Amino acid sequence: MLYIFRMRILVVRFSALGDVVLVTPLFQKIKARYPKCHLDFLTDMKFQSLFSNDPHIDSIIPYNIAEETPANLLRLIGKIRGRNYDYIIDVHLIPRSLLILFLGKAIVRRRINKYTRQRRRMVASCKQEKIPHVVDRYLETINGKNSNRYRPKIYFEEWEIEEIRKGMNGIKDSRKIVGFSPGASKKTKIWEIDKLRKLAQSLIFDHELFIIFLGNKNEIPLIAEISKALDSRFLNLAGKTDPRQLALYLHACDVLFTTDSGPMHIAVAAGTPVVAVFGPTVEAFGFSPYDERSVVISKQLPCRPCSLHGRDSCPLGHHNCLKLIDVNEVKDMILGCLKVV
Repeated sequence: MLYIFRMRILVVRFSALGDVVLVTPLFQKIKARYPKCHLDFLTDMKFQSLFSNDPHIDSIIPYNIAEETPANLLRLIGKIRGRNYDYIIDVHLIPRSLLILFLGKAIVRRRINKYTRQRRRMVASCKQEKIPHVVDRYLETINGKNSNRYRPKIYFEEWEIEEIRKGMNGIKDSRKIVGFSPGASKKTKIWEIDKLRKLAQSLIFDHELFIIFLGNKNEIPLIAEISKALDSRFLNLAGKTDPRQLALYLHACDVLFTTDSGPMHIAVAAGTPVVAVFGPTVEAFGFSPYDERSVVISKQLPCRPCSLHGRDSCPLGHHNCLKLIDVNEVKDMILGCLKVV
C-alpha cells in the first residue's frame, strides 16, 4: 500500500531554464494528493536556486551536468537507489533520466508523455494538432483531477525583493517597467534587430516606460545593438544574472516582452504577464505562456511550424513568420498588458 505516512517521491527534470520551472505545478499537485509524502527534486545544480523556497519540495538533489562523467552518474544512481523511493517521476525523458527511472528501485515509475510523434508530424505536415500544454502533461504523471490552482510559481523572500528594489532606486516608483528579453537559442526565433530597436525606442520615448534588458552572455551583442540608440532610461543586465536573479528582476517588471524562450516561463512563474513573439514554433507544441494574462503574437502561415525548437536559418529564405509581425502590433499588446497589471 503506497498511502504510508512518509511516502518518498522523486521528480526528475534536469533542464532547461523554462522547462524546470514549469514542473512547479506538479509539486503542488503531489503535495495536495499526498500531503505527508517526502518530495525530492533532482535537477541541474545551476537551477537549484529557483526552488530554494518552494514549500512543496522537501529537498533538492543538485547534479552538476557540466562536469558529468560516467562515474559521477553511477554515484548519482547509487544515491537514488539508497533513498528507497516509492515513486520516481521522469518528466524529462532523456537517457540520463531514464537510467535513473529504471535503475532507481522505485515501486512505481511514471514518465511524461512528450507527444513527440504528434509534434514531429506537425513539423512534417505544417499542420497543427491539439496536444496538451506541457504543464498539463507534467500533471498527468500523478493520478487525480487537475486543477487551475496548480500554476507555475517561484517563491521569493521579502528581503530578496527589497534588495532588487534598492538596486533599481533610480527608477521612479510611478514608471512602469518593461522586461525586454529579445534573444533565443536559435536565430530564427529572434525578431528583426531593426524592429527590436524601434520597439524599445517607442516604449521609452513615446510612452515614458523603463526597460530592463535581460539575456545570457551570448545575447550581449544583440542587446548592445538594440540599446545603443537609447538614453539612460534602461538597465542592461545581459549576462549579469543567475537564474534566481533573473526571476527576481522579472518579478519586478510589470510586463515582459520576449521570444519563445526560457525567460517567458520564468516571468509567468514570477507573476509577470508576457507578450511573446513566436516564429518557427507554434503554441500547439504546448510551450506557450501558462497564464491567462499573457499574449502570443504569431502569423498563421502554411510553412509553420518548420521545426521543433527553431533553426539557425529559414528553410525558405524569407523568415516571414517574424517579418510579418508589426512593431505597433507588439507595442499595443505590451501597453494593453500594462493597463491590467
